[in-house]
Amino acid sequence: MAVYFRNKFIIPYLCLALVLLVLTHRVDSEPAHDKQALLSFLSSQPASRVRWNASASACTWAGVECDATRSFVISLRLPGVGLVGPIPDNTIGKLTHLRVLSLRSNFLTGQIPSDFSNLKQLRSLYLNTNLFFGEFPLSLTELANLKRLDLSTNSFTGSIPFAINNLKRLTGLFLENNEFTGNLPIITGLPLVNLNVSNNNLEGMIPATLSDFPASSFIGNVGLCGKPLCGCGRSPPQCAA
Repeated sequence: MAVYFRNKFIIPYLCLALVLLVLTHRVDSEPAHDKQALLSFLSSQPASRVRWNASASACTWAGVECDATRSFVISLRLPGVGLVGPIPDNTIGKLTHLRVLSLRSNFLTGQIPSDFSNLKQLRSLYLNTNLFFGEFPLSLTELANLKRLDLSTNSFTGSIPFAINNLKRLTGLFLENNEFTGNLPIITGLPLVNLNVSNNNLEGMIPATLSDFPASSFIGNVGLCGKPLCGCGRSPPQCAA
């Protein structure tokens, strides 16, 4: 009987100690690999307004979110913080558990690093309103979990690749205000809800698979025609008739 009562009182204390141990481990845990990648990126941005304390956990940094176990960085949001220049290889591309990346409204330039193809868990990518240039980064067409891709208001050139069709979960594609040329690819089988390719240098007929999007998705491409814009071979004044 004495053993029973002793165990009855000891067990709750053991449970409490276990909970405290788990919580303490959670607070002290650190995504060391991801932290180093972020610090490497920050070292290329001496003029930015980002101020991360290297002695603190990366999970406490502004713009950074970790998973529940504080083992990985899953979200990086640094909009409008004065980032400049190219994104170095082996920095952000090492955050392999990243689900959301927002670097919009900065002054980033150059091409998208090829190691962005490592971001296989990425759901949302916002690189809009920067100074990126070069052709559409094919590394992004390898991100099978991507749902929203915003490359708008940059200086991308070349064609929009057919490989966009690899993004089977894509619901939003925003490529407006760039310098893309050539024909729009036939995009089919994607759950696209939002599409914007306006204000580029696209030409040719709008594929039937995209013709149900509003005219605002396509305006500003002088050579582009077909539903919902003018019929091919007709001048703009005739379209209103």
